[in-house]
Amino acid sequence: MSLNKKKMDPSARQFLAVASVQAELFAVKQISKRISLSAKNAKAIAARAGSQAMGFHPITDFIDDVAINITQLVEKINAEALKLSSFAISNRNRSKTIGQMNAARKEMLNYADHDGMKKRLIELEKKKKQFLIDYNRKNTDLLELLAEIRTQLQAAEMICTTSRTEATRAGDFQSNLEVVADEVSIAVKNIKDTLQSSKYHLSQLSLR
Repeated sequence: MSLNKKKMDPSARQFLAVASVQAELFAVKQISKRISLSAKNAKAIAARAGSQAMGFHPITDFIDDVAINITQLVEKINAEALKLSSFAISNRNRSKTIGQMNAARKEMLNYADHDGMKKRLIELEKKKKQFLIDYNRKNTDLLELLAEIRTQLQAAEMICTTSRTEATRAGDFQSNLEVVADEVSIAVKNIKDTLQSSKYHLSQLSLR
C-alpha cells in the first residue's frame, strides 16, 4: 500500500524524507567503496604493465581521492539531514505550544495578567521565525553539499575518458584497464542517479 504524503503529518514527512536520504546515501557510500576498489585494481594492473601504463598511476590516485571525498561528503550530508529532522520535530512542538497558548490566552482576555502570556507568545513567534530562517539556510547548505558531490563526479567522468586513452598504451593490459574505466564510469552514473533522488527528498525537508 503506497503512502499518501499529502495526508501525512509534516513531521512524519520529514522523517520519511530523512530515512529515504539515509538509504540513498548508504547506497552511494557502497558505490564509492567499489570505485576505490576499482582504483586499487587499476593500480595493480598498471604496476604489472610497467612503463606502458605509467600515465595510469596518477589517474588511479585521483579516482581513489574522488571516492574518499564522496564518502566524506555523504557522511556530512547524512549527519546534517538527521539534525534537520530533529529540528523539524522541535519546531512542530513549538508550534503546538503556540497554538495552545493562543487558545488559552483567548480565554484569559478578561483577566489582568493575560499580558504576560502575550509577551511569551511574541517571544515564541520570534524564535519560530528565526528558526525557519536558520533551518532553510541549513537545508540549502545540504543541497550545496550535494552539488559538491556532483562536481566530484564530473571530474571522475573526465578522468574515465583519460583512463581509456591511457589504456590504449598499455599493450596486453589494455582490456584490463578499459574494464576498470568502465566500472568507474558505471559507478559514477549510478551515484548521479541516486543523488538526483536524494536532492528531491532533501527538498521535502524545507519548512514554510
